[in-house]
Amino acid sequence: MYGRSRTEVEGKLAKLRDQAEQGIPIAPGTLSVGQYLMEWVDQVAVKRVRPNTLRSYRLNIERYLVPSLGKKKLGKLSAREVRLFLDGLAKHGTGEHTVRYVHATLRAALEDATREEIIPRNVAKLVRVAAPSKREPTPLTVEQVKILLRSARDYRLYALFVVLAVLGLRRSEALALKWDDIDLTSGVLRVRGSLQRTSAGLELLPTKTRRSKRTVPLPALVLRALRDHWYASRMERADLDGRHADSGHVFTTSIGTPIDPRNCTRLFHEQCEEAELPPVRLHDLRHGCATVLLSLAVPPRIVMEILGHSTLEMTMNTYAHVSLDNMRDALGKINDLLTDEEG
Repeated sequence: MYGRSRTEVEGKLAKLRDQAEQGIPIAPGTLSVGQYLMEWVDQVAVKRVRPNTLRSYRLNIERYLVPSLGKKKLGKLSAREVRLFLDGLAKHGTGEHTVRYVHATLRAALEDATREEIIPRNVAKLVRVAAPSKREPTPLTVEQVKILLRSARDYRLYALFVVLAVLGLRRSEALALKWDDIDLTSGVLRVRGSLQRTSAGLELLPTKTRRSKRTVPLPALVLRALRDHWYASRMERADLDGRHADSGHVFTTSIGTPIDPRNCTRLFHEQCEEAELPPVRLHDLRHGCATVLLSLAVPPRIVMEILGHSTLEMTMNTYAHVSLDNMRDALGKINDLLTDEEG
Protein backbone atom coordinates (compact mmCIF):
# COMPACT_ATOMS: atom_id res chain seq x y z
CA MET A 1 0.00 0.00 0.00
CA TYR A 2 1.08 3.55 -0.71
CA GLY A 3 0.05 6.86 0.88
CA ARG A 4 1.22 10.34 1.72
CA SER A 5 1.62 9.40 5.37
CA ARG A 6 1.90 6.38 7.62
CA THR A 7 -1.57 7.07 8.96
CA GLU A 8 -3.07 7.01 5.43
CA VAL A 9 -1.35 3.71 4.64
CA GLU A 10 -2.53 2.17 7.92
CA GLY A 11 -6.08 3.29 7.13
CA LYS A 12 -5.96 1.66 3.69
CA LEU A 13 -4.51 -1.51 5.19
CA ALA A 14 -7.26 -1.66 7.80
CA LYS A 15 -9.86 -1.32 5.04
CA LEU A 16 -8.29 -4.19 3.11
CA ARG A 17 -8.29 -6.36 6.24
CA ASP A 18 -12.00 -5.63 6.73
CA GLN A 19 -12.71 -6.59 3.10
CA ALA A 20 -10.74 -9.82 3.46
CA GLU A 21 -12.61 -10.75 6.66
CA GLN A 22 -15.96 -10.12 4.91
CA GLY A 23 -14.92 -12.19 1.89
CA ILE A 24 -15.00 -9.17 -0.43
CA PRO A 25 -12.60 -9.60 -3.41
CA ILE A 26 -9.53 -7.37 -3.41
CA ALA A 27 -8.32 -6.33 -6.86
CA PRO A 28 -4.59 -6.72 -7.57
CA GLY A 29 -3.08 -3.29 -6.98
CA THR A 30 -1.02 -3.29 -10.18
CA LEU A 31 -3.63 -4.66 -12.61
CA SER A 32 -4.81 -1.93 -14.98
CA VAL A 33 -8.10 -1.78 -16.86
CA GLY A 34 -6.23 -2.12 -20.15
CA GLN A 35 -4.27 -5.18 -19.02
CA TYR A 36 -7.40 -6.89 -17.81
CA LEU A 37 -9.43 -6.09 -20.94
CA MET A 38 -6.78 -7.56 -23.24
CA GLU A 39 -6.51 -10.65 -21.05
CA TRP A 40 -10.31 -10.96 -20.98
CA VAL A 41 -10.84 -10.73 -24.74
CA ASP A 42 -7.97 -13.17 -25.48
CA GLN A 43 -8.67 -15.77 -22.78
CA VAL A 44 -12.31 -15.48 -21.71
CA ALA A 45 -14.47 -13.92 -24.42
CA VAL A 46 -12.77 -15.86 -27.21
CA LYS A 47 -14.17 -19.12 -25.81
CA ARG A 48 -17.72 -17.89 -25.49
CA VAL A 49 -18.79 -15.53 -28.25
CA ARG A 50 -19.14 -15.72 -32.00
CA PRO A 51 -16.30 -14.38 -34.22
CA ASN A 52 -18.18 -11.24 -35.24
CA THR A 53 -18.94 -10.41 -31.62
CA LEU A 54 -15.32 -11.03 -30.65
CA ARG A 55 -14.17 -8.71 -33.43
CA SER A 56 -16.52 -6.00 -32.11
CA TYR A 57 -15.17 -6.49 -28.59
CA ARG A 58 -11.59 -6.07 -29.80
CA LEU A 59 -12.49 -2.96 -31.78
CA ASN A 60 -14.24 -1.35 -28.82
CA ILE A 61 -11.36 -2.19 -26.49
CA GLU A 62 -8.57 -1.01 -28.77
CA ARG A 63 -10.27 2.08 -30.20
CA TYR A 64 -12.23 3.41 -27.23
CA LEU A 65 -11.65 1.71 -23.87
CA VAL A 66 -7.86 1.33 -23.69
CA PRO A 67 -6.99 4.88 -24.88
CA SER A 68 -9.28 6.46 -22.28
CA LEU A 69 -9.47 4.02 -19.35
CA GLY A 70 -6.56 1.65 -20.01
CA LYS A 71 -4.10 3.14 -17.51
CA LYS A 72 -6.54 3.28 -14.61
CA LYS A 73 -6.25 0.63 -11.91
CA LEU A 74 -8.98 -1.97 -12.29
CA GLY A 75 -9.77 -2.03 -8.58
CA LYS A 76 -10.16 1.75 -8.41
CA LEU A 77 -12.35 2.27 -11.48
CA SER A 78 -15.52 4.06 -10.39
CA ALA A 79 -19.00 4.35 -11.88
CA ARG A 80 -18.48 8.10 -12.18
CA GLU A 81 -15.35 7.62 -14.29
CA VAL A 82 -17.25 5.22 -16.59
CA ARG A 83 -20.12 7.70 -16.91
CA LEU A 84 -17.80 10.60 -17.72
CA PHE A 85 -15.97 8.44 -20.27
CA LEU A 86 -19.19 7.51 -22.07
CA ASP A 87 -20.47 11.11 -21.95
CA GLY A 88 -17.16 12.18 -23.49
CA LEU A 89 -17.59 9.76 -26.39
CA ALA A 90 -21.04 11.17 -27.12
CA LYS A 91 -19.82 14.79 -26.93
CA HIS A 92 -17.07 14.04 -29.45
CA GLY A 93 -19.57 12.75 -32.00
CA THR A 94 -19.50 9.00 -31.38
CA GLY A 95 -22.82 7.49 -32.48
CA GLU A 96 -25.46 6.41 -29.98
CA HIS A 97 -25.25 2.78 -30.98
CA THR A 98 -21.45 2.76 -30.73
CA VAL A 99 -21.54 4.28 -27.23
CA ARG A 100 -24.02 1.62 -26.21
CA TYR A 101 -21.85 -1.19 -27.64
CA VAL A 102 -18.71 0.16 -25.92
CA HIS A 103 -20.58 0.25 -22.62
CA ALA A 104 -21.85 -3.30 -23.21
CA THR A 105 -18.28 -4.49 -23.87
CA LEU A 106 -16.96 -2.98 -20.64
CA ARG A 107 -19.94 -4.30 -18.69
CA ALA A 108 -19.41 -7.84 -20.01
CA ALA A 109 -15.70 -7.75 -19.18
CA LEU A 110 -16.20 -6.41 -15.65
CA GLU A 111 -18.95 -8.96 -15.04
CA ASP A 112 -16.42 -11.73 -15.61
CA ALA A 113 -13.94 -9.93 -13.38
CA THR A 114 -16.59 -9.89 -10.65
CA ARG A 115 -17.42 -13.55 -11.23
CA GLU A 116 -13.73 -14.46 -10.89
CA GLU A 117 -13.54 -12.35 -7.70
CA ILE A 118 -10.96 -9.97 -9.12
CA ILE A 119 -13.12 -6.95 -8.20
CA PRO A 120 -15.97 -6.67 -5.69
CA ARG A 121 -18.60 -5.23 -8.06
CA ASN A 122 -19.25 -4.32 -11.68
CA VAL A 123 -19.23 -0.51 -11.76
CA ALA A 124 -20.28 -0.47 -15.43
CA LYS A 125 -23.65 -1.96 -14.42
CA LEU A 126 -24.26 1.10 -12.24
CA VAL A 127 -24.08 3.42 -15.26
CA ARG A 128 -27.15 3.95 -17.38
CA VAL A 129 -26.80 4.63 -21.08
CA ALA A 130 -29.68 6.22 -22.92
CA ALA A 131 -31.25 3.89 -25.46
CA PRO A 132 -30.62 5.14 -29.02
CA SER A 133 -33.57 6.25 -31.07
CA LYS A 134 -35.03 3.10 -32.55
CA ARG A 135 -35.32 2.84 -36.31
CA GLU A 136 -38.58 1.20 -37.20
CA PRO A 137 -37.92 -1.30 -40.02
CA THR A 138 -39.91 -0.74 -43.19
CA PRO A 139 -40.25 -4.15 -44.80
CA LEU A 140 -41.43 -4.46 -48.37
CA THR A 141 -45.14 -4.94 -48.79
CA VAL A 142 -46.48 -8.19 -50.23
CA GLU A 143 -47.00 -6.48 -53.58
CA GLN A 144 -43.44 -5.11 -53.54
CA VAL A 145 -42.02 -8.57 -52.79
CA LYS A 146 -43.97 -9.89 -55.78
CA ILE A 147 -42.44 -7.14 -57.93
CA LEU A 148 -38.95 -8.02 -56.66
CA LEU A 149 -39.36 -11.72 -57.41
CA ARG A 150 -40.83 -11.08 -60.86
CA SER A 151 -37.93 -8.75 -61.65
CA ALA A 152 -35.34 -11.30 -60.46
CA ARG A 153 -37.03 -14.28 -62.14
CA ASP A 154 -34.25 -14.81 -64.68
CA TYR A 155 -31.40 -14.02 -62.27
CA ARG A 156 -29.15 -16.99 -61.40
CA LEU A 157 -29.75 -16.45 -57.66
CA TYR A 158 -33.51 -16.01 -57.96
CA ALA A 159 -34.03 -18.97 -55.61
CA LEU A 160 -31.98 -17.22 -52.91
CA PHE A 161 -34.36 -14.26 -52.86
CA VAL A 162 -37.33 -16.62 -52.79
CA VAL A 163 -35.91 -18.45 -49.77
CA LEU A 164 -35.15 -15.20 -47.94
CA ALA A 165 -38.54 -13.64 -48.66
CA VAL A 166 -40.82 -16.64 -48.14
CA LEU A 167 -39.04 -18.54 -45.35
CA GLY A 168 -37.57 -15.53 -43.55
CA LEU A 169 -34.12 -17.11 -43.16
CA ARG A 170 -31.27 -15.00 -41.87
CA ARG A 171 -28.74 -14.07 -44.54
CA SER A 172 -26.05 -16.19 -42.88
CA GLU A 173 -28.41 -19.18 -42.67
CA ALA A 174 -29.38 -19.04 -46.34
CA LEU A 175 -25.75 -18.73 -47.49
CA ALA A 176 -24.74 -21.68 -45.26
CA LEU A 177 -27.29 -24.03 -46.84
CA LYS A 178 -25.89 -27.10 -48.53
CA TRP A 179 -27.73 -29.48 -50.81
CA ASP A 180 -27.51 -32.08 -48.05
CA ASP A 181 -29.74 -29.78 -45.98
CA ILE A 182 -32.55 -29.85 -48.53
CA ASP A 183 -34.84 -32.76 -49.37
CA LEU A 184 -36.48 -31.86 -52.67
CA THR A 185 -38.55 -35.04 -52.59
CA SER A 186 -40.09 -34.57 -49.14
CA GLY A 187 -40.07 -30.80 -49.48
CA VAL A 188 -38.20 -29.84 -46.30
CA LEU A 189 -35.21 -27.66 -45.53
CA ARG A 190 -32.94 -27.97 -42.48
CA VAL A 191 -31.20 -24.90 -41.07
CA ARG A 192 -28.02 -26.22 -39.46
CA GLY A 193 -25.32 -23.58 -39.83
CA SER A 194 -24.33 -19.98 -40.41
CA LEU A 195 -21.87 -18.62 -42.98
CA GLN A 196 -19.85 -15.74 -41.50
CA ARG A 197 -16.93 -13.59 -42.58
CA THR A 198 -14.22 -13.85 -39.90
CA SER A 199 -10.55 -12.91 -39.69
CA ALA A 200 -9.80 -16.37 -41.13
CA GLY A 201 -12.10 -15.81 -44.13
CA LEU A 202 -15.52 -17.31 -44.80
CA GLU A 203 -16.35 -19.85 -42.10
CA LEU A 204 -19.27 -22.20 -41.59
CA LEU A 205 -20.27 -21.69 -37.95
CA PRO A 206 -23.09 -22.90 -35.70
CA THR A 207 -26.45 -21.13 -35.91
CA LYS A 208 -27.04 -17.94 -33.94
CA THR A 209 -28.82 -19.77 -31.10
CA ARG A 210 -29.67 -23.35 -30.27
CA ARG A 211 -33.28 -22.80 -31.33
CA SER A 212 -32.13 -21.44 -34.68
CA LYS A 213 -31.51 -25.03 -35.77
CA ARG A 214 -34.79 -26.05 -37.31
CA THR A 215 -36.56 -27.96 -40.07
CA VAL A 216 -38.87 -25.94 -42.30
CA PRO A 217 -41.40 -27.32 -44.81
CA LEU A 218 -41.11 -25.88 -48.31
CA PRO A 219 -44.17 -24.27 -49.90
CA ALA A 220 -44.67 -24.84 -53.62
CA LEU A 221 -43.08 -21.53 -54.69
CA VAL A 222 -39.87 -22.26 -52.79
CA LEU A 223 -39.74 -25.92 -53.80
CA ARG A 224 -40.14 -25.08 -57.46
CA ALA A 225 -37.46 -22.36 -57.29
CA LEU A 226 -34.99 -24.71 -55.55
CA ARG A 227 -35.60 -27.52 -58.03
CA ASP A 228 -34.95 -25.13 -60.94
CA HIS A 229 -31.87 -23.84 -59.15
CA TRP A 230 -30.55 -27.37 -58.59
CA TYR A 231 -30.85 -28.14 -62.31
CA ALA A 232 -29.31 -24.80 -63.34
CA SER A 233 -26.38 -25.23 -60.96
CA ARG A 234 -25.64 -28.68 -62.42
CA MET A 235 -25.64 -27.22 -65.92
CA GLU A 236 -23.39 -24.36 -64.76
CA ARG A 237 -20.96 -26.83 -63.23
CA ALA A 238 -20.87 -28.94 -66.39
CA ASP A 239 -20.20 -25.89 -68.57
CA LEU A 240 -17.12 -25.00 -66.50
CA ASP A 241 -15.71 -28.49 -67.17
CA GLY A 242 -13.91 -29.12 -63.87
CA ARG A 243 -13.15 -25.46 -63.10
CA HIS A 244 -16.22 -25.23 -60.84
CA ALA A 245 -15.47 -25.50 -57.11
CA ASP A 246 -17.89 -28.06 -55.71
CA SER A 247 -18.40 -26.60 -52.22
CA GLY A 248 -21.74 -28.31 -51.76
CA HIS A 249 -23.44 -25.00 -51.03
CA VAL A 250 -26.84 -24.28 -52.52
CA PHE A 251 -26.09 -20.66 -53.33
CA THR A 252 -22.65 -19.95 -54.77
CA THR A 253 -20.72 -17.61 -56.99
CA SER A 254 -20.54 -18.38 -60.70
CA ILE A 255 -17.40 -20.50 -60.05
CA GLY A 256 -18.96 -22.51 -57.23
CA THR A 257 -17.49 -20.81 -54.17
CA PRO A 258 -19.60 -19.66 -51.18
CA ILE A 259 -21.05 -16.15 -51.40
CA ASP A 260 -19.63 -13.51 -49.10
CA PRO A 261 -22.48 -12.10 -46.93
CA ARG A 262 -21.57 -8.53 -47.90
CA ASN A 263 -21.81 -9.40 -51.59
CA CYS A 264 -25.21 -10.98 -50.95
CA THR A 265 -26.44 -7.68 -49.50
CA ARG A 266 -25.02 -5.77 -52.46
CA LEU A 267 -26.75 -8.10 -54.94
CA PHE A 268 -30.05 -7.64 -53.11
CA HIS A 269 -29.77 -3.86 -53.27
CA GLU A 270 -28.98 -4.06 -56.97
CA GLN A 271 -32.10 -6.17 -57.57
CA CYS A 272 -34.24 -3.72 -55.57
CA GLU A 273 -32.88 -0.84 -57.65
CA GLU A 274 -33.52 -2.72 -60.88
CA ALA A 275 -37.08 -3.44 -59.77
CA GLU A 276 -37.48 0.29 -58.88
CA LEU A 277 -38.24 -0.53 -55.26
CA PRO A 278 -37.39 1.66 -52.24
CA PRO A 279 -34.03 0.87 -50.60
CA VAL A 280 -34.48 -1.47 -47.65
CA ARG A 281 -32.17 -3.69 -45.64
CA LEU A 282 -31.84 -7.31 -46.67
CA HIS A 283 -32.79 -8.27 -43.11
CA ASP A 284 -36.11 -6.47 -43.62
CA LEU A 285 -37.23 -9.43 -45.76
CA ARG A 286 -37.17 -11.44 -42.52
CA HIS A 287 -39.20 -8.75 -40.76
CA GLY A 288 -41.66 -8.76 -43.63
CA CYS A 289 -42.07 -12.54 -43.50
CA ALA A 290 -42.91 -12.41 -39.78
CA THR A 291 -45.34 -9.54 -40.25
CA VAL A 292 -47.22 -11.25 -43.07
CA LEU A 293 -47.47 -14.56 -41.17
CA LEU A 294 -48.85 -12.82 -38.08
CA SER A 295 -51.28 -10.72 -40.15
CA LEU A 296 -52.62 -13.98 -41.60
CA ALA A 297 -53.47 -15.05 -38.02
CA VAL A 298 -50.75 -17.72 -37.94
CA PRO A 299 -50.23 -18.55 -34.23
CA PRO A 300 -47.16 -16.69 -32.88
CA ARG A 301 -45.64 -19.94 -31.62
CA ILE A 302 -45.60 -21.33 -35.17
CA VAL A 303 -44.08 -18.09 -36.51
CA MET A 304 -41.42 -18.35 -33.79
CA GLU A 305 -40.49 -21.88 -34.90
CA ILE A 306 -40.40 -20.94 -38.60
CA LEU A 307 -38.05 -18.02 -37.96
CA GLY A 308 -35.95 -19.83 -35.36
CA HIS A 309 -36.39 -17.27 -32.60
CA SER A 310 -35.26 -18.15 -29.10
CA THR A 311 -38.25 -16.45 -27.42
CA LEU A 312 -41.83 -15.61 -28.29
CA GLU A 313 -41.18 -12.06 -27.13
CA MET A 314 -38.62 -11.60 -29.92
CA THR A 315 -41.21 -12.68 -32.49
CA MET A 316 -43.93 -10.38 -31.21
CA ASN A 317 -42.00 -7.27 -30.16
CA THR A 318 -39.19 -7.10 -32.72
CA TYR A 319 -40.55 -8.69 -35.88
CA ALA A 320 -44.28 -7.99 -35.76
CA HIS A 321 -44.91 -4.70 -37.59
CA VAL A 322 -48.34 -3.17 -37.91
CA SER A 323 -48.94 -1.48 -41.23
CA LEU A 324 -51.32 1.37 -41.95
CA ASP A 325 -53.54 -1.10 -43.84
CA ASN A 326 -53.65 -3.38 -40.79
CA MET A 327 -54.77 -0.49 -38.61
CA ARG A 328 -57.29 0.66 -41.23
CA ASP A 329 -58.81 -2.83 -41.37
CA ALA A 330 -59.00 -3.04 -37.57
CA LEU A 331 -60.62 0.38 -37.20
CA GLY A 332 -62.92 -0.47 -40.10
CA LYS A 333 -64.29 -3.37 -38.07
CA ILE A 334 -65.08 -1.04 -35.17
CA ASN A 335 -66.66 1.37 -37.62
CA ASP A 336 -68.87 -1.40 -39.06
CA LEU A 337 -69.86 -2.56 -35.59
CA LEU A 338 -70.85 0.89 -34.41
CA THR A 339 -72.62 1.69 -37.68
CA ASP A 340 -74.72 -1.46 -37.29
CA GLU A 341 -75.57 -0.48 -33.73
CA GLU A 342 -76.75 2.97 -34.84
CA GLY A 343 -78.87 1.44 -37.60
